Amino acid sequence: MAEDSRAIVGVVCDRQTVDGVDYDAVRVRYLEALHLTAGVVPVLIPGGLTDKELRTCLLAFNGLLLTGAASNVSPSRYGGPKACASTLDLDRDRTSIAAIETALSLGVPLFGICRGLQELNVALGGTLSSDISEGEGRGVHVEDLSLPRDLQYAPSHAIVAEGNGHIAECIRRLNTNSVSVNTLHQQGIARLADGLAVDARSVDGVIEAVSVKEATTFAAAVQWHPEWFHVEDPLSGEIFRAFGEACHLHVKRKMLQP
Repeated sequence: MAEDSRAIVGVVCDRQTVDGVDYDAVRVRYLEALHLTAGVVPVLIPGGLTDKELRTCLLAFNGLLLTGAASNVSPSRYGGPKACASTLDLDRDRTSIAAIETALSLGVPLFGICRGLQELNVALGGTLSSDISEGEGRGVHVEDLSLPRDLQYAPSHAIVAEGNGHIAECIRRLNTNSVSVNTLHQQGIARLADGLAVDARSVDGVIEAVSVKEATTFAAAVQWHPEWFHVEDPLSGEIFRAFGEACHLHVKRKMLQP
């Protein structure tokens, strides 16, 4: 693809306060996965933009990435209990949900990771559980913080492909229906939004991947973190390449528009 037609992907930032100073931030590993494996140019989307400004961005972009984060989606967004209203990022909530709605309306490819999956579910009317490990037969879905970072992000449980969505297709392109992924989340999907289809579940029933039913392009999300080992892990690479291909196709479609 010509250099001047390289796909540009917007990445929603987290709002963080360090030493009394506010920052809009994104972990570099997400940007590396986009640039090196998906083959796209990442551009950061700061918090605080108006809906009109976000639409201007997404008209210019060819994809949207919703990253994971330490913060949780505010329960006020889906009618959840205030008890789970800890570690919030209200700027991120507003920016992500508005960006999701705009991207889907414009047919811009979209990929959500961890918090991004939860944002996608909430944006389309679903709800979240504040502790996905609660309940009989549920496994532990949080990382062991005593381990080195690479081991925290190592595969820890199996997921099984379901349906025919984008992530399920990526799994089956590896000639299997089940793979192992990492798990670093306390929250997860409680009630699935009507506009989403399940692409994969963990063996204890937790929804691990979804696709947008009526989307005309790649619009999907995963609960695990494929960005960490995007070079080494076959499934992670497959997902980022599929997202990248959709973003490049979006470039071509825009070039053909009158």
